[in-house]
Amino acid sequence: MNSKQEEHALAISIWESEGGAPNRSGRLYQYGRRFEGNGTYTIHHVFTGQAAKIGSWKMEGLSRKNAARALCILNNPQEASD
Repeated sequence: MNSKQEEHALAISIWESEGGAPNRSGRLYQYGRRFEGNGTYTIHHVFTGQAAKIGSWKMEGLSRKNAARALCILNNPQEASD
């Protein structure tokens, strides 16, 4: 892989870690995923930067898999309850 491809792959990875783009349904996502220096993920409110909460559980220190699940639930609450 050349350096330009690596640069693009890194940019896409960072963009996805920050929540990516909203789907084409027109809904705006309020939460994003941030990769932390210690190898974990934090789900955060995209406008305030504050860590999200589900009940009393603060969305910090998550694995990649759990962060993806929490991000889906927070950005699509009506689908999670179906």
